[in-house]
Amino acid sequence: LRTDTKHGRCCVCIEKNKICTRKCEFAAYFPNEVQDDYEAATKLFGTPKIIRMMKLAPHEQKLFLASSILKEGAAWTNNNMRGGYGEIQKLMWEIILHEAYLSEIRKKISEEKNN
Repeated sequence: LRTDTKHGRCCVCIEKNKICTRKCEFAAYFPNEVQDDYEAATKLFGTPKIIRMMKLAPHEQKLFLASSILKEGAAWTNNNMRGGYGEIQKLMWEIILHEAYLSEIRKKISEEKNN
């Protein structure tokens, strides 16, 4: 049986060139709409390792794991020197800069109120 969804095969079945059945254990986690992110993740982890990680994960953690795999693949595509750590570091610096800017604005507002 083929998947009767309008979305077609999941990313794992596409990668392995398999027919994606209704019982495919990966279809809910890697639908073909995330194909680009999945391809980035396979460059980092490889499909066999992704499958192994998903099979070992407890059911209640599979969605979180799939999301993490896709995000880590995208992070390494965006920053191939530091990956997810680089993305976090960049966001932390942006927060620090915005906090400093906000502090300056608050200071100016306070000065204007006192004048």
